[in-house]
Amino acid sequence: MHIDWTALAQVALASLLFGVGLVVLFAIGITAWSRRAVAVEAGKSASPVDTAAAAFCFAACVAAILYGLYLIIPQLH
Repeated sequence: MHIDWTALAQVALASLLFGVGLVVLFAIGITAWSRRAVAVEAGKSASPVDTAAAAFCFAACVAAILYGLYLIIPQLH
């Protein structure tokens, strides 16, 4: 039995980066959405940057999840 340690390390590194990256991206989206909600509750106008950042982060998370499902489900490709 031969184990390709380089390929195993690449898969482990990609899994770690995408797993952690997706969580960090979602956390940034939650933080931006929270700042927006706090501003609205305080009676201030919501920053369009916070709204756009939250929308972008959530859209990127959904896109990553859908791409992962596309890769896993063979009937989709």
